[in-house]
Amino acid sequence: MSISRPDDVYHFPNDLPIELCYKNTQTYSKCTSYDPKVMAQGFVWHQIIVQHNGKISGRDGVQEVLEALFHVVEGEELFPIAYRHGAKEDRFLVRKCKAAINKLFDQNLRIQLSDASFVQLQVKFNVGAFRHGQISPYAKLTDALNRLYTCMERVNGINGILNMARFNDQPEFFDLIVNLGNRAVFEGVCKLIYRNDEKFRSVNGLILSDNSITTVAPLTVFSGVDFSILDLRNNKITSSSRLCRDLNAVKADQLLLAGNPITKATNYPECLRPILKNFKLIDGIPAESLSKDYTPMDYGIDVSSDGYRIDRNNKEDLPKFRHSSDWHAIMIPDPGQEFTKEEIFDYFFITVSPTLADIYPCYYKFTADEHQFLVRQCFDQLKYLVDVCNMEIKIPRLSTGLENNVSHSHVQIDKVLKYYMLMNISPYKLGQVDPLDSIDKALNRRYNAINRLLNLDHFQNIEGLENIVINLGSLRILNRVLLQASKTCLASCVELRLAHNKITHANGLNALSAMSNLKAIDLGNNWILDLADVRGLSVLGLKTLRLDGNPLCAKFSFAGEYIKAVRKYFPELTKLDNTDIKREGGINSQKNFLCDVKGYDFIDEFVPRYFKAFDSNERQNLRDSYHGNAIFTMSFNYHIAQMTSQNIKRISKYRESRRNILQMSDLSRAHTTIHMGSDQIMQIFLQLPSMRHDILTFNTDTVIYNENMVVTTINGVFYDQAPSIMDNDILMAFTRTFVMIPVEKYLGILNRATKYQIVNEQLSIYNPTVLQTKNAFKYFKTESQGNDHEMTVADKEALIVMFQEVTNMKSVWCSRFLEDARWDFRKSLLLFLGSCDRKEIPDTAFN
Repeated sequence: MSISRPDDVYHFPNDLPIELCYKNTQTYSKCTSYDPKVMAQGFVWHQIIVQHNGKISGRDGVQEVLEALFHVVEGEELFPIAYRHGAKEDRFLVRKCKAAINKLFDQNLRIQLSDASFVQLQVKFNVGAFRHGQISPYAKLTDALNRLYTCMERVNGINGILNMARFNDQPEFFDLIVNLGNRAVFEGVCKLIYRNDEKFRSVNGLILSDNSITTVAPLTVFSGVDFSILDLRNNKITSSSRLCRDLNAVKADQLLLAGNPITKATNYPECLRPILKNFKLIDGIPAESLSKDYTPMDYGIDVSSDGYRIDRNNKEDLPKFRHSSDWHAIMIPDPGQEFTKEEIFDYFFITVSPTLADIYPCYYKFTADEHQFLVRQCFDQLKYLVDVCNMEIKIPRLSTGLENNVSHSHVQIDKVLKYYMLMNISPYKLGQVDPLDSIDKALNRRYNAINRLLNLDHFQNIEGLENIVINLGSLRILNRVLLQASKTCLASCVELRLAHNKITHANGLNALSAMSNLKAIDLGNNWILDLADVRGLSVLGLKTLRLDGNPLCAKFSFAGEYIKAVRKYFPELTKLDNTDIKREGGINSQKNFLCDVKGYDFIDEFVPRYFKAFDSNERQNLRDSYHGNAIFTMSFNYHIAQMTSQNIKRISKYRESRRNILQMSDLSRAHTTIHMGSDQIMQIFLQLPSMRHDILTFNTDTVIYNENMVVTTINGVFYDQAPSIMDNDILMAFTRTFVMIPVEKYLGILNRATKYQIVNEQLSIYNPTVLQTKNAFKYFKTESQGNDHEMTVADKEALIVMFQEVTNMKSVWCSRFLEDARWDFRKSLLLFLGSCDRKEIPDTAFN
């Protein structure tokens, strides 16, 4: 008996293959009907052939075919499987899609491309039998969603944001096309999310950007659910009436719609009036302000026709606008968007004059290959940009970061960006950005009267400043901000934080003279090049100062030298860079060296997160931190003289996995000590003993930090923790070198986050030095250290925010309950509930 061989076989990485046999199939083309008997009940595969005859090619061509295909079957579920592109025809498999196939036959088995031409389709029914274990769309959807549940994002302090941006790009869909632009597919995915009771409880928001969504009707399944974020940006939503109808019962703190055709309609944003009650913010704008022409660059401005253009050909016309209070637009062409928003403003603020009027760019956007933003009431700056700068922004050639060149008058120019202006492009209207008002609101949000702390870290990121750029790197503007603060809080302020603001020097901050109680200033992670640039602060008699993260730190090789130089200007300091210092001693070594100061944020986030997970009982959570092809090696050179047999047995766990080639008697075994892949690496990690690292004494060297790679080396000590109270912890020193590469970009709510994974790690363990032994865990804070006297200002501030989120009370009332409970969060909540039962809290205590 002979067994017939299949005509074709489709293989899949994680599913059984599909065998195709064309012998008994029925083929249809150029027709509007078919024999209904050939459509089985879903236990067979059908094949659709796109006969383009070479008319389309490449990924863009395939995408155009798919868009045309889904346009025809809109409203009916279709999951193309195993799409194969050919020189003259494309092929893919489908099953259980009778309604979609019927729509294709209604169109005479042809689809229309964007150039109005038609492409013929051919349908082959029953080309293969479906078997259990073969690829299943809903099984793949479930797998993808389950993985996304495990890595939900934190946005604006809210956990549980399910990121489904560019959903079709999920790795589970390697041989499956999932188009959320198809209403039926979108609806099926929404139902999977909603019906998973266990997982859906943790979902506080959805990111659905970049999915070609045309209708949000499937979101009605979430009626009655209050989301924190509903992100629908960069889709294809055109109908405002349908949008309002479909979102009528859907609620969210923030709705994001930017990038949809609806936002360019003449009746936008008025057309959203029926659903404004459902959302607090729409594209970052308070819903109640949306209809007041709140963002002129998005609504009501046509840069191709509005305004009076000023360029180098008619510079003499600029004086006509000397007394204008209207908005003016600065347009910076940048084909291909070579520069980011942050880079453009870095170079722009270097270009403007530091002595002329304050300039506050507003309503930035990048469109039509141009950076665009608005300014007003800064005519002398505009005149300077035209007459002196010749309408050019000169980009310096940077070798070690922009911050190393900001104070140099003689730098090599790498590129010149030419720009033009559109004068009087729009009148100023009530409700639009007012710089001084924006600064006032930001200061109010960041001043903690209880702790007398003014926290201006990352000032640009404060809520309410989304549509304005405030450059604290300008001494004039920094003085302006502090002067405004002096009207309400600076006289009582004890601590001022100014980290991460690109400040180049702090001399001449006249507003600080009113701060008679100021004892601490944080200037970390700025662009200060020399200690002389902060010597003006010496008159304040500071007790605490932070400067680490500035280029000036690289000038010192030893901690003692650094402390001595700082003390020359600040003799009364007791704490420097978050470390206590004494007159006869000081911190031991320079904590960090980075080739690029921009890497500080990355390293500051990576190091505590990684080692906290490594020291926990759940090291397996680090699996996703390692690339699938990562390599890990470990050397172990710990001297074990005078150790007990029990301790020798303990450290044998390290010796089993070490790669000390010079000590190997059989070099053929060397390859077994190279651990490849995240699975093998996790297996090694789980075999290692329990550890506790002293993060406060880490020294970090990051020698490469760019968009393609991060290489960092970390030196420090850890305890091999005793397995019982009868044993002692063993102090060991280590060096770990990590090589990381980006594996996913354009993540997060702003599509700017990047996911890195470790591709190579080398761990070396050895005996600690005498100095390391002396200082090990000297500053280590145990979990028991949580009383009122040991809590930091930041700890108290975080507890107030948490208590406020739970109770919705004003911060002054939150602090009262926390203080009465000695800052014990659980006890404070019990006090609050008791007061509620006794009706002791007035209505005015709540927001």
